[in-house]
Amino acid sequence: MLMLTAVPAGAGSQRSATSVRFAAGGAVCDATPENPHWSSGASDRRILFKTRVTCKGSYPSLTVRIKGSLQRGPLMGPKLVAASSDQTQAIKNGKTATFYTPQVGGKQVSTPGEYTGFIAGQITVPVPGNLDDGHSKTVKLK
Repeated sequence: MLMLTAVPAGAGSQRSATSVRFAAGGAVCDATPENPHWSSGASDRRILFKTRVTCKGSYPSLTVRIKGSLQRGPLMGPKLVAASSDQTQAIKNGKTATFYTPQVGGKQVSTPGEYTGFIAGQITVPVPGNLDDGHSKTVKLK
């Protein structure tokens, strides 16, 4: 099992988000983690981030795995993993899927603070591909 860990001090010094690109057997997927935010769709107050994944290539559909980690802490310095997710979805060629961190039914986060969303993604079917990772911006939620 791949464990997403907190970014070491100074490693998260990029102010902008990074997207993820992973490929396998003639297909490529781009994953973009959105910034953490207060959920507007949930009846309770919770913090989450979404990852949008779009795939294109020579297959009618692909299976993609996204592991997410919602981490609390300043832009530079140690972070604590507040919640995580591990999801797999089939994505049709040219379409976009949404992955949520934390997942519905998982540990929810409702404490104000500075948060960053980290992801690792990979095509798993029909051919396993490379693993790549990225992150959102660090945002302060009050």
